[in-house]
Amino acid sequence: MDSMIQSKRMAARAGSMLQSLTTDITDKKREFEAVDYWKRYTKHSLKDLPNLSRAQADNTIHDMEVVGYVFPKIPSGSTEKYNLTIRDVSNLYEHRGVAKYRDSHRGGFVVFVTNLKGGVSKTVSIANLAHGLRAHDNLLKEDIRVLVVDLDPQASATMFNDETLAIGQIDNSSAQAILQNVSLAELKSNFIKPTGMDGVDILPASIEDAFIASDWLEICAENWPNKNPYELLQQNLIDKLRDDYDFILLDTGPHLDALLLNSLACADLLMTPVPPAQVDFHSTLKYLERLPVLLEQLLESGVEPHYLANIGYMTKISKNKSDHKEAQRWAKKVFGADFLDVSLPKLDGFERVGESFNTAISANPKFYDGSTAALKSAREAAFDFAYSAFEQIETLRQMNSEEE
Repeated sequence: MDSMIQSKRMAARAGSMLQSLTTDITDKKREFEAVDYWKRYTKHSLKDLPNLSRAQADNTIHDMEVVGYVFPKIPSGSTEKYNLTIRDVSNLYEHRGVAKYRDSHRGGFVVFVTNLKGGVSKTVSIANLAHGLRAHDNLLKEDIRVLVVDLDPQASATMFNDETLAIGQIDNSSAQAILQNVSLAELKSNFIKPTGMDGVDILPASIEDAFIASDWLEICAENWPNKNPYELLQQNLIDKLRDDYDFILLDTGPHLDALLLNSLACADLLMTPVPPAQVDFHSTLKYLERLPVLLEQLLESGVEPHYLANIGYMTKISKNKSDHKEAQRWAKKVFGADFLDVSLPKLDGFERVGESFNTAISANPKFYDGSTAALKSAREAAFDFAYSAFEQIETLRQMNSEEE
């Protein structure tokens, strides 16, 4: 009885502290006007973007303003200067008739970043990939729509996208959306949440999802006796959302459960983060060795996985360490052509941005409490990683369409 009382008191203190820490970060973001993505574009800077000369940008802005489009501006001396958001830039491309990503690719592409070893930067990869696909200068013309589906009860991906959703109990979580088989309209109105990054939405996770995952087969047998329990993510969620998003990114916990198997079953692409530290590297090799067994388990249940490739990439790597370089050479041998030469390196900026519930891309330099040079290095690495992944995906999709 005493242990129960102590546990409840500790839980109350932990909940109060979690709320306080989150509120403090949220209040600071509002004070520094850092709730939404910070980067802005002047009229002059538009010429540095793909498919836009200075004259083309000037003419398009003029044409849009003539028909009533209002571009944001800020004071600059005695005049004002343009202060365009990434949404404004995407709209500018659209006005010029530049094709969007969804014009050439039908249906959202499902990417599952996974590794059965925890602490390998899996969620960091997903969050930076989501933000990079949306905000990279070379991809603004694509107007990419991204949905992050957080299936990890720790809700770290949720935290990186909206810290206010990562505290307390979330009734409308991703796991609940799957089990309740809600309509598309209800998914949009009650489950999917916008984030501070335009074009990136989150379907949040909750700590209660851990209980759902542990009892998945029993719950499905009771509520969906005529459905394969490893196809529910595909049928009850993904199939409904494919036309609304260009990329759907899945995050699960670092353990083997039904949510991981559901994600394997519906993934169009797997991505495996590979840290160079010996214990992490060995655990990653064990996961890759075990993967065919997991796929066989799905096949035996009646589900046929269909992913195009499993792309490996290094995380937490230091360029100057010989053992890290050796681990990278080994990883290249394992993954062969399906290996990104671009990594998410071990940088102070990646670690510090998490303190403010941000990614290296979304962190506002004015709000960032650390070296701006370190943040810039991390941001450039994150953008390079996202764009490299995008190009690899495009190559794979092109090869697949030619084979079909």
